[in-house]
Amino acid sequence: MIYFSGQNSKLAMARLLCIFLPKIFSRIKRKNTRTVSKRNWQDLPPELLFLISQKLTDLCYFIRFRAVCKTWRSSVPLSDQPPQIPWLVEYNESLMLGTCLKEKLRFHCLASPKNKTGSVPIKESHRGKKYLRPGNGYLLVRDGHELYLFNPLTNNTIFVPPLPFSRRFLWPVFSCSDPMNWHLVLNQFGNWYCGIYQPDKMQWKYVESDFVCTCFWNGMLFTASISGCTQAFDATSGKKLYEIPPPNNEDPSVTLNGTYLVESCGLILRVCLVFHAGFAGTPIFHIYRLNFERGKGKSCWVEVKNMGDQILFLDSLNGFSVTAPAGFKANCIYFMSVSAWNTRDLDWYNTLWRYDIATGKVEHVPCPFERFMWFIPKLC
Repeated sequence: MIYFSGQNSKLAMARLLCIFLPKIFSRIKRKNTRTVSKRNWQDLPPELLFLISQKLTDLCYFIRFRAVCKTWRSSVPLSDQPPQIPWLVEYNESLMLGTCLKEKLRFHCLASPKNKTGSVPIKESHRGKKYLRPGNGYLLVRDGHELYLFNPLTNNTIFVPPLPFSRRFLWPVFSCSDPMNWHLVLNQFGNWYCGIYQPDKMQWKYVESDFVCTCFWNGMLFTASISGCTQAFDATSGKKLYEIPPPNNEDPSVTLNGTYLVESCGLILRVCLVFHAGFAGTPIFHIYRLNFERGKGKSCWVEVKNMGDQILFLDSLNGFSVTAPAGFKANCIYFMSVSAWNTRDLDWYNTLWRYDIATGKVEHVPCPFERFMWFIPKLC
């Protein structure tokens, strides 16, 4: 053992440290290097790999994660894709009549740290055909009188029965929970219809109503009519089951201009957009939850002040709900303001906004496209 005394003790100690510390750190570094070199990342438990994969809200990162090795790929199948924040897909032409598929489908990813813009190549056999609206993993494509669902990421195609009559205006509404649950909004001689696609029977079921928005949940079609009432129909028979009056404090003019029906975690929401001082004023949202009780009691709307970990995404006609991933702001609404350049709505553009439900603050969200729609990417 070494002892130091006198006035130079501190100086002697410093000299010894200068001599021995580099050797100590060198040994520690060599030991850590040997430890790292022996670690095999392929041996991570499948349960841990799955938990990690569910944090990858950018689909590109999820694809790269599965490409690391066979073990990682087998531990996380495509069917276990993590929840995705929807893309903004460029929609170049008429809002109502559809837009042509080109060589690439351009998208903007909000979940990416850099809000990146990318593109998906489109097979030549699909180019030039019009898709009517993106949805949950699929585009509804019209080729003459033929209709089919098309997944641009997998090139999977599902043909659906043709409509019994030709329609210039078709608007598909996709379910967020199940991409195969969807329906069409169509107009015939001024009357509005909902065409419900029944995949098990490969046929359409039509429901007539003076609705302004729709929502599909648990085998029922919910529609909000111009009068403000919400009607529930059996999706199989088309029979009207219930009629729910509008919220007590809702402005009747809101129903026509800014009402959405949204399914969120098994609940039916009525989302109402109002503007202070007209359409040029500040937007404010009122959210109501349907107290349904399956007809056992008096169904009514109950106002909701907080959406918890949910995010609502609205377009010009419909909306859906997504659980906020880690690092993404929850309890808010992303919505589009649509402006038409002529009265026929054949030329239009839109802007994206985010509404904080807790504070009522509205923020503009940049997007590189003038015209866009929501699309939830799916790899299977």
